[in-house]
Amino acid sequence: MAGDPNRVRDLLQLAEIWKGLGLRVLAMPGWRDRGRSDGNTFEVLGCHHTGGAGDNDRLLRDGDLKRVPPVPGPLCNVALHSNGDVVLVASGRANHFGKPATWENSRSLGVEATGPRDTSPRFPNYDAYVALAVGFCIFKGNADPRRVVRDDVGIPVHLVAAHKEVALLKDNPRRYGRKPDPDFEGPAKVVQGALPHGFSVKSLRLIDKFRDDVHARVTQGDDMTPEQARQLEAVFKGLTVQGTSSPKETVDLMFQRLKKIEAAMTVLGTPSAEETFNKLYERIEAIHTWVKDQQQPQPPG
Repeated sequence: MAGDPNRVRDLLQLAEIWKGLGLRVLAMPGWRDRGRSDGNTFEVLGCHHTGGAGDNDRLLRDGDLKRVPPVPGPLCNVALHSNGDVVLVASGRANHFGKPATWENSRSLGVEATGPRDTSPRFPNYDAYVALAVGFCIFKGNADPRRVVRDDVGIPVHLVAAHKEVALLKDNPRRYGRKPDPDFEGPAKVVQGALPHGFSVKSLRLIDKFRDDVHARVTQGDDMTPEQARQLEAVFKGLTVQGTSSPKETVDLMFQRLKKIEAAMTVLGTPSAEETFNKLYERIEAIHTWVKDQQQPQPPG
């Protein structure tokens, strides 16, 4: 038993956001108790792409134990299937960015997308990947996916970061290139040669185009200020009451309680609490009319 209860709550909240964006969300059995329980956080969204044709959930869950040395699972917190389904894999720390890297596994939510780019003109679940990243930005208070969270490295680490943008060579931890994920983001800036702060890279395409697409959707039709976004996020979290894990579960619980109250207020001979009150009102009206009639002056006898 491992996992992180705090990240369970986060992933349940993210699942509701993703559903609201039109994504179907599934869950691997045992996802709540999977992953290292070392107080991991979701400060950055780590974007990965296997480049394989199959979804291969077993590998993402259990790791690659045939490698030397073996890489234990889970290899991500969330999987994005080639058909666009989002799958919860692990709440605890996952081994996705690896070491060495300019950003830690324990401070990021790792997403592993599947589906080869070379099977069609565009990445098969690209739109779903954008929506998933949008949901993460909404979860962070409508944050800008292009926001830099660390800039004292060769390639700045953004709120939405690619594996290849943080992974360094094991034999040269100042050089990028250990994990050049297959391209999924379309044409974007390519960096090469010497970089700031003593880093270097042979050739690497950034995911700026992907971040721009995510930012465009986050801000689409949204004229809220950052302060309004923070207030809305606080209200959303405040709707979750003790004993429930999300606003939706809170509303479901309230609805069930209201149904029980309605059943208790429904009397014999009426099909609902509303008709019970209507009958009660009719009786009160009839009594009121009778009292008024009794108070009227009577003609002399």
